[in-house]
Amino acid sequence: MGGLTVTFRRREARYFPAGELIHTDESISNFDELEDRLLVDHPRMRRIVLRVSPTWPLACFYLHWSDGADLNALDDRVASGSAADGDFAGAVVGEALGMHHRACGAALRVVALDSVLPLFTNDVERSRAHVYQAACPACGEPWSASVLEFIGTT
Repeated sequence: MGGLTVTFRRREARYFPAGELIHTDESISNFDELEDRLLVDHPRMRRIVLRVSPTWPLACFYLHWSDGADLNALDDRVASGSAADGDFAGAVVGEALGMHHRACGAALRVVALDSVLPLFTNDVERSRAHVYQAACPACGEPWSASVLEFIGTT
């Protein structure tokens, strides 16, 4: 498997820096190769692959920053093995899924906040401080779900 090893609260994950597509011999749940190609160089996200439980298949998640963190510098620190917990201080965990916007009915693919995977000790505080997408890209009307990114837009 590609990527770099990062440990979050004793949970090992494969971290994929900008420019590196996810690849593994094992299947990954909730993973779409086309979406990975769209998100491989995203300026506010990095992709991670891990097992949520030891007996479960690999799963794809997204680390998302809304605080302007320099993710290219983070990629370098992860690659050199010098990344620390503080390097991930502004990140929240997201998951790709489909949603419909109630106002216009648009069917959209998004990366939304995942509140189930506890990678950080202060997940609730992080989610409250994070900046989310506020408007539907199809109609411009307000969006109330915890959408981190609309897939295919930056």
